[in-house]
This record gives sequence, C-alpha cells and structure tokens, in this order.
Amino acid sequence: MKKEELFEALEDIDPESVKDAKASHRHKRPAWMKFVAMAACAAIIIGAFYGIPALKSQKPNGSNTTNPLGLLTVMAAYPDPVAKAMDAQTFVESDEHWKWWDSYRELVSESKGLQSGINGYYTSIMEKLLVSEDENTVCSPINIYIAFAMLAEVSDGNTRQQILDMLGVTDIETLRDNVSALWKSNYVDTPTLKSLLANSLWLNNTINYNEATMKTLAEKYYASTFSGTPGSEEMNQALRKWTDDNTGGLLTEYTKEMSISPTCVLEILSTIYYKAMWTINFQESNNTKETFHGVSGDNTVDMMHMSDVKMTYRTDNFTSIGLPLSDSGSMYFLLPNEDVDVNILASDPDIMKALQQGTEDSNWSSCMVHMSVPKFKVSGKVDLIETIQALGITDAFDAALSDFTPLTTEKDDLVLSKAEHAAMVEIDEKGVTGAAYTELAIDEGAPFADEEIDFILDRPFMFIVTGNDGSILFSGIVRNIE
Repeated sequence: MKKEELFEALEDIDPESVKDAKASHRHKRPAWMKFVAMAACAAIIIGAFYGIPALKSQKPNGSNTTNPLGLLTVMAAYPDPVAKAMDAQTFVESDEHWKWWDSYRELVSESKGLQSGINGYYTSIMEKLLVSEDENTVCSPINIYIAFAMLAEVSDGNTRQQILDMLGVTDIETLRDNVSALWKSNYVDTPTLKSLLANSLWLNNTINYNEATMKTLAEKYYASTFSGTPGSEEMNQALRKWTDDNTGGLLTEYTKEMSISPTCVLEILSTIYYKAMWTINFQESNNTKETFHGVSGDNTVDMMHMSDVKMTYRTDNFTSIGLPLSDSGSMYFLLPNEDVDVNILASDPDIMKALQQGTEDSNWSSCMVHMSVPKFKVSGKVDLIETIQALGITDAFDAALSDFTPLTTEKDDLVLSKAEHAAMVEIDEKGVTGAAYTELAIDEGAPFADEEIDFILDRPFMFIVTGNDGSILFSGIVRNIE
C-alpha cells in the first residue's frame, strides 16, 4: 500500500469500520505494541441526554492495525454509548436512565473528594490563561491537566517533579488516581449528555520506546497510538483528522495549522468534546435584542431571559449564579460588582467556594432571580509555554536538565518543544457546547549557546580533514579562490 493510500484509509475510518480493521505487518517493536493493544482492551464502564447528536469520531475499541510502511495504529477502548437506540426524552423516563445513574453517581462521588486538592491548580491555570486587556479568553483546565499528567508519565527526576508541582500532587501514583477518577466521572455518552475525553500518542517509527511507559499510557490514560514518519504531510493530516473528529469539528480554525516536526519523538494530544442541555431551557420567544457594553464598545446581542428561584453566592467582588445542566453539573455565571475589574475574578479565592453549593457559607442565599444571559460563542488558542514556565516547569525546556528517560533512552537531548491549547464554548436556549485540545510535543533539543556569532569564510582560512580515528587526512590554507 502506498503511503498516501494508507493515510487516506486512516482518515476515512469511521466508528463502525474501526472494529473490523485487520492487517498484517512485520514491525520493529511488536512487544510494546502488543502490551498497548492488550491494555487498550480494558474499557471504563461509564456513560450519560436531550436530542444531542453523536460526536462524529473514530470509536476506539482496542483494534491493532499495521501496514508495510511501519505506521501502526492501536485504538484505545472506550465504553459503548448508553441507551444508544433511545431518544433523550425516552431515556430520561426509562429504567435504563436510573440504572445508569446509580452506577455513575458513585464515580462522581469519588471524583468530588479529590476536587479540593486540585483547586490550587484550577486557580493557577485560570489566572494565567483568562486575564486579558480586551480579548475574550477561554480554556479547559481538565483537558490541560490530563495532557500534562501524560507528560509526567514520560518524564522523570526533577522534570517530572516540576510537572507534579504544577498539578498540585505529590507523586505519580496520586496523579494516576486523580486522572482515573476525573476520567470516569467526566466521560459520559448517553442520549442526554456528551462529555467525551480522548487521548492519543503520535510516535516516530524509527525510535524504540519504553514498553512499560507505553503500557501505562494505554491503560491509565486510554491513549490511542499512531506510529509513522513525523514531518510527513500524510501524518500531519491524520493528526488534524483525529483532533477534529474528537472535538466535533469545532476547532478547525486552529487544527488546520497543526503539524508534527520531522525531529519529533512524541506528540501528545488530549481532547474534550462536551454538549449538555439546561435542566430548564430558555424560551426563544422571550429573547430580546439588548446592548452589551463590552471593553471594546457597545454591541447589540440576542439576550435570553429566565426568572426562577436560585441559590446565589455574593461577595464584595462578584455575584455568582449557577444554571444546572441535565445529568451533568452546572454552568456558573460570575458578574463582577460595578467597581471591580473582571480580571480580578480569575484569581479570586472565593471563586472555588462559589462552585460548592450546599456548603455552609454566609455568602449563600436563596433569591428570585430575573436572569438575562447573552447568547455567545468564545474561542481561542494559546501557547502554554510561558504559562507553565511561570508555574514552575522549566527543566523540560532545557536539554541539559530535562529527563525523558521513561519515554526512551535512545535520545538524551529531548525537550518539550510545543505546548498549545485551543478551546471554545457556545451557549444558546437549549444548552452548552464546548471543545478543547492540548497539544504537547517532545523533540530533540538544540545545543545551548552562550552567544551568537557570524562565521563567514570570505578571507583566507585553514581546513583540516580527519579520519574516524582522528588522523589528519588532509589540511591546508585557502588564500585564493578562482
């Protein structure tokens, strides 16, 4: 099969055809790929809404496909959708819904117990990524968390410790437990809710990787694996296709620029696609045209309206109200007080308290709320390098200090060369749609230079040619060139 045909086949894969994919191939590293395939077969058992279409994506199921060019694909195993044949209303009223909910709430309870330990990370990442003078900002803290947890798995020593410190955990075992709990409580695929997480690894097929690390990434992080020739347009297209499929095609303005460096050793991709409905919809007939007073000027918007009794959290800086989402959490709206800069909210410690309704806090009160919410869509892409450096991850960028030996021992000059994040959120009368991806790349690092010089041979110079043993085979001085 030609390379072009191979990647065409990869791009055209659909959820049903993946499980029938079969091929045979002689490959340089069958051992660790066998571990990954076996690990990928262990699916998580979770799931969870109204008229939401299925995400167009590959349905991972642990299949292993090889080809004569050396590109090997291992699709991680994800759970089948819950009550796939039902529509949302039928599902909500069925025993199937309550059966699912009984098992799901246990997973949610476990993850809730971890949230207080992750609050420091949430606060830090939002403070760094949401503050701006006049532009909309958006990010997915959980998506970034999972991506950097995977980076911690392929690093060691102080490089790993700096990542653990940023994520607010003491050791890699605790991080694995956190990711497992976060994943199981946030991966939901039912007629009423789509909250789909996915991970993938993009490998250089000329490098031998640590079998144990690859097995961990497949088992603990449900990471599908693609092995090929970095830098080829075919592999770049496959990377974009996989990301688009797992973000519902909502971030194509950013994914169209995605590419893998020819010297890349590992590309890590983590995605989230989310679509949920309000418990109580806004009525489109109540919408009005109103003025939104933005930083860059006034603008006319579609304003949605609702009146209801709501638990309200009020401080000297802001007022917060949450709207519940069916079978999911809530979307909180935080309005700064008239004399407060909205940027202050990104680092306000009371923000986390506003997300914990039911706690004993005098700032909570029950109010009849006449709510007006603009329909909006925000999206953006950000380079995370300065952010994570400010949060303490520095060794990963220095070839002399970085430690990526859990990934491979064939290269000793590896660095984190790329850390990018894109996200979007849109709301309307029916609910919330969101998507995000985090892209991390480990590459061969350039030697450190103390200074820059110009070296131009435009005057007489000497040369020496040596053999393998250091013998001088030729030497000379060039004084003139005709």
